[in-house]
Amino acid sequence: MAEIVETEKPDPSAGDTVVFIPVRLDAGRTVRANLTLDAGLLADIDQAAEMRGITRSAFVASAAREKIAASR
Repeated sequence: MAEIVETEKPDPSAGDTVVFIPVRLDAGRTVRANLTLDAGLLADIDQAAEMRGITRSAFVASAAREKIAASR
């Protein structure tokens, strides 16, 4: 990245902007994980997943990705 910035020599006065965006690539395989959750929370997760037409696992994975991205 530093090489690209040095080679391209962005000019802020011309409106050039350099933005670094972190990318999280999936490993390409799923694994089973056992989680312990409060029964009420699990019911809320199931309801929210159903409303979105996705599985519980997809909902939890999506929520985790959002939380991780927000903390970066």
